[in-house]
Amino acid sequence: MRKHYVLHAMTAVGCVACAILLCAAQTSFFPHYLNDAILVPDLLLCMCVGIGVFAGRYAHIYGTLFGIFAGILADGTAGCGIFLLPLLYVLCAYGAYVCADLFPKRKFTVYLSFGAVASVLRVIVAILYVLLSGGSVPIPDVVRYVCIPLFFGTSIALLPLFPASWILTLPVRKIKHQNIDKFT
Repeated sequence: MRKHYVLHAMTAVGCVACAILLCAAQTSFFPHYLNDAILVPDLLLCMCVGIGVFAGRYAHIYGTLFGIFAGILADGTAGCGIFLLPLLYVLCAYGAYVCADLFPKRKFTVYLSFGAVASVLRVIVAILYVLLSGGSVPIPDVVRYVCIPLFFGTSIALLPLFPASWILTLPVRKIKHQNIDKFT
């Protein structure tokens, strides 16, 4: 029983550290060093999808907690104060969990396909940010300079973050289901 607590704690600490690291990379490293980059990935969204797919029966718990923490962290450091990202991250993690539960043998396919769906949802949220903040930028410019690079960058970033999300959820997947009949 004590081993369960240790494995849950390892996963929780790993999720927090991963969220901070990816948020730092997403908000400071990419804009600073890749200033003229064509693709801008949303790394936290990729990790939310990965946690939703790979965390097994605890995916809805860790996906929700990671999504809320990562969304508040991302909106707090580089957002405009509307706070739609926590909701998007939680919905994507839970949707990935449901899809992974429907197709249990095809984790990589579910990860990539739902990651592409999550990228489309992230583009819709980016357009909503522009519309809710007063629409000072024309929509065609937003689509050309923000939405298209965001979609392709996030879709491409799914591949290198696949092993990271798998390793992050490894301790939780090691927890075995207890048989209740054994104790009665």
